[in-house]
Amino acid sequence: MTLPEVVIAVAILTIGLLAVVGMLSSGFSNVVIGGGESKATSYARQKLEELKNRCYCAATAFPASTGTDAPEAGVTRSWTVTQAGATTAPNRLSQITVTVTWTSGSSATGGQQVIMQTMRAE
Repeated sequence: MTLPEVVIAVAILTIGLLAVVGMLSSGFSNVVIGGGESKATSYARQKLEELKNRCYCAATAFPASTGTDAPEAGVTRSWTVTQAGATTAPNRLSQITVTVTWTSGSSATGGQQVIMQTMRAE
């Protein structure tokens, strides 16, 4: 082999290895983001089920509520329960909205959100 052939072979290998390294770092960040999204979806579903199972205790009082909590560090969960339309007892409807906001390990992606909504009949 001559020197020019070796230089060309090394250049081709270098370009290939750089492409592989770029794909690995991109794949890792996608896995981190996907894990955070999966966890946030789980937290949102948990709160949604809790709010859907809440009782309409009094016949005249509508159980509207809002609130926030932090199920773990870096994760904030907020919710609202509002009356949907001009419905009256015993046919009241509630609209439940749960928003989970979290930050991934990378500051480049910033904060991310998962928002879930559902309706509940009395």
